[in-house]
Amino acid sequence: MADPDPCFPFIELPKRPAKPRTRGMTIVSDRSLAGQEARNLLETSSELIDYVKFTDHAANLGRHSRDWIRSKTSIYRGHGIKVFPGGIVFELAALQGKVEPLMERLKDLGFDGIEISEDVIPPIPKELRSSYFKLGQQMGLEVFTEIGRKDPTAPLDAREAIAAIRSDLEMGAKKVAVENSDIALLMKSNPDPLHRIVEAVGIEPLVFEVGPHGYPQTLAWVIRSFGPDVNLENLYPDQLAVVEASRLGMNRTVNYEFLSRKGGRVD
Repeated sequence: MADPDPCFPFIELPKRPAKPRTRGMTIVSDRSLAGQEARNLLETSSELIDYVKFTDHAANLGRHSRDWIRSKTSIYRGHGIKVFPGGIVFELAALQGKVEPLMERLKDLGFDGIEISEDVIPPIPKELRSSYFKLGQQMGLEVFTEIGRKDPTAPLDAREAIAAIRSDLEMGAKKVAVENSDIALLMKSNPDPLHRIVEAVGIEPLVFEVGPHGYPQTLAWVIRSFGPDVNLENLYPDQLAVVEASRLGMNRTVNYEFLSRKGGRVD
């Protein structure tokens, strides 16, 4: 929602899609922020955030109490921001055969979604993976998925990636993320597969992990390659201002393109 009393009402800036968004979404990583830190973040940036992902690469969720996690999810949801945990939690539950109790507990804790990923563990058999989709949807969880590996040994195959993305979308995936490590590998070698993927499925169903590795170069490359309204994730709270300014062409990361290339003129 536009501010009814902006500081500089006479200054024009490029328009961004308003919330709720299906493109131009920003998914922020919460790496065990304190409750007050989350409130401080929302005081300045709630309109910039579409989802918060509780990343768990350091087993943060496992060391917090149920009441504490509930209090955190309620802070975000109270500002109209949905929450889901990073895929590592799901991958561990899948290895231990505990996906159903994981989903039940996520609903109990106030999460809105689950990320079904396989970027560390071996690929999950298709029928079993499909059953996880159905179970999550039956429980009212939005299902996010991901293509790629955290430690890729070869560049993404565009044809295989497109087929996987389309399959996930047909099963009801909310968004499909492109793994940060795979983006970095393709940027260094040949980014053509990424362009082919976007041409095939569009930018709206995709989310690009522009962090944590390679930021802000990956951020700049993705925006320049696919436009400011791409969906972005794996971003830390202190990066939000730069991300939004980069989308507008108003940051050094993209060489202030709104001024330098567009002459400060709104299309």
